[in-house]
Amino acid sequence: MTRRASILAYSLLLVLGLLGLQSWNLAAARVERHVIRAIEARTGLAVTGLEKAEIALLPLPRISLSDVAFAQPDGGVSGRALRLRAQARLLPLLVGRLDFDRIDLVSPQLDLAVAPGSDHPGEWLSRPLDALQKLGEQSRIVIGGGSVFVRAEGAIRSILRDVNLVIDERDAQAPLALAGRVNWRGTPAEISLVWPMAGGRGRTLLSVEAPLLKLQFEGSRSSAPEPIITGQLTLATRSMPELLAWFGETPRLAAALGPLSLTAEARIRPHDTALTNVALRLEGDRLDGALNLATAAGRSSLSGTLAGATLDLGKLLARLDLPALQTTPDAPPLPFETWTAQDIDLRISVESARLDGARLSDVATYLLVKKGRFETGLLRASAYGGSVKGRLLAMTVPGGIDVKLVGGVERLNLGRAGADLPQLARLTGIGTMQFGLDGLGRSVPEILASLTGKGTVSLRQGELAGFAFADLLRRAERNPGLALRDWRQGRTAFDSAGFTATVANGQLTLSDAQMAGAGYRMTLVGTAALSGPTLDMAALLQPASGPLRLPFSLKGPLSAPAFELQTDALLRPAGAAEGETLPLR
Repeated sequence: MTRRASILAYSLLLVLGLLGLQSWNLAAARVERHVIRAIEARTGLAVTGLEKAEIALLPLPRISLSDVAFAQPDGGVSGRALRLRAQARLLPLLVGRLDFDRIDLVSPQLDLAVAPGSDHPGEWLSRPLDALQKLGEQSRIVIGGGSVFVRAEGAIRSILRDVNLVIDERDAQAPLALAGRVNWRGTPAEISLVWPMAGGRGRTLLSVEAPLLKLQFEGSRSSAPEPIITGQLTLATRSMPELLAWFGETPRLAAALGPLSLTAEARIRPHDTALTNVALRLEGDRLDGALNLATAAGRSSLSGTLAGATLDLGKLLARLDLPALQTTPDAPPLPFETWTAQDIDLRISVESARLDGARLSDVATYLLVKKGRFETGLLRASAYGGSVKGRLLAMTVPGGIDVKLVGGVERLNLGRAGADLPQLARLTGIGTMQFGLDGLGRSVPEILASLTGKGTVSLRQGELAGFAFADLLRRAERNPGLALRDWRQGRTAFDSAGFTATVANGQLTLSDAQMAGAGYRMTLVGTAALSGPTLDMAALLQPASGPLRLPFSLKGPLSAPAFELQTDALLRPAGAAEGETLPLR
């Protein structure tokens, strides 16, 4: 045997001798007094029951408790584990003292007691963190294959499954550090947390990575005079509505948001989070500004101001699921309470915006939501050489929902707008429009049937494609039969066009509707049912001078009305009997 080997052998014998001098009686009383007391001191969990305890000294000292029950002294955490394993440190054993560098909870089922109304993970962790802070120091705690039942007044609020976490060893001044994987509401998530436990300021880190969420936060926490966390926040999600639903929130307006990423400087206080230097990305659009999220009296709120270069308003509106906007008589009541369940005060300004093909510039818009009140509108927007503005206000009143809609367009170049909006492609000129409507009801059909208000439209110096009214008049004067051929071709220039419409009880009535150009004049009268909406109107085309009159009808759904020349009236000579017409030549 070499000298080195001899020294090692004698050292081992000495260690075994010292261990042998200690009393390792495994009677239950001895286990409770030494092993359980040491475990409680290093975990903060009081052992309340166990089936049996085992200890082994070689190759390394270790202790195992089977079917063990435990609880924090304040009752914040309690539960059972199939096994609790503890690895004892060798040096303390040499002087007869138990200490552990690692404690494993195998397949534990934990009960986490929370206060009523605690709906967020941050609130759930407050009591366990307080208990660990009072503990001062702890061993490394490993939770493997566990479940956590979050209970409020005995009722289960949420369940975390497949909990595999490692809480690092720490002393009285060190922060709590944990990392691992959990499954919450059917979604696995990797989490990592560094949380300061001592008083004053401390470094704080949080990382969460899940299919719906990537979150990073790095900053600091101070506890006086109130807990405040400040730092850099980064968040990304493939779908904001799905992410909020994962957290148990289903705000109706969040459906407008799709993929989203955000970076900001965060200042987090109880029930209030202020975000500054915000960089918010909605797919290809970026908005910068400030946001604030708060909760008061159980009601959440969002407020802020954002500005950017571009924003696709049409895509945001298209994502909103609007089944309630059906106009059939059996349409259900509007879910107005869900639309106004959260307070919102949001102002957005962008250099350019897109809205169903339309291009707007210098846009300022807003959304203001309070309980029982919904308001949104365009404060300003430039479009195709003109300007656009509008406002929608809806409020709950005893009779249902009171809706007010006002808007206007000034000096809009329809020729330029037609390049982006196919529905305007046939029309050119400079247009102006003003309207104001009021309605009351519990469903969309009821509101449409109650609408009252007024609107005006005026156009100047433009053309209408698809009709050549001046040519039609000339052909009709020479030969009425020829007028029936190819009258839906060509273009009609006009000097002015427009109408005034009044709305009463959901019925629109035209008055003073006309279009005039070189050598002709067309007038239009009739009604439109807004609840349909359908048109039932008649038009009359006549020369600037002369007795000829060509009647037309405009009927059908607003989306595709039929504009027809009344051939019977055209071909019937003056004084002719009913049914007698001129021959076609």
